Amino acid sequence: MVPVVIVLLVSVAGCGIVPDQAKQEAKKKVEARKQQAEQKVKKKVDAKKQQVEQKVKKKVKTGQEDLENKIDDLKRKVETSQKELKTKADDLKKEVETGQKDLKNKVDGVQKDVNELQDKVDELLKKLDAQEKQNK
Repeated sequence: MVPVVIVLLVSVAGCGIVPDQAKQEAKKKVEARKQQAEQKVKKKVDAKKQQVEQKVKKKVKTGQEDLENKIDDLKRKVETSQKELKTKADDLKKEVETGQKDLKNKVDGVQKDVNELQDKVDELLKKLDAQEKQNK
């Protein structure tokens, strides 16, 4: 009966080892699949992250280009306005200079007329004085 017990014990003991190995192998397979799944998810997340980063960079670049274009447009408008203002200022300056010349000419003309009138008044006064001296 002893040999049967030993065989039975050996077979029971042997049966215990096989299921432990199967469990360990199953655990290893599960762990390997878990790692594969984690790596796959990580790759997908990284790919999505890069895709989002590229979209953001593209939007930022587009926004920056739009902003630069608007700035350039504003600069052109400012330059155009400055040129127009300078032209208007130059035109007004010319008008003022022309007006001053015209005014000076008129003042000179009036002064000439006043001088001529003064000369005539002086002549008349001299004639009056001469007549008064003759009448006395």
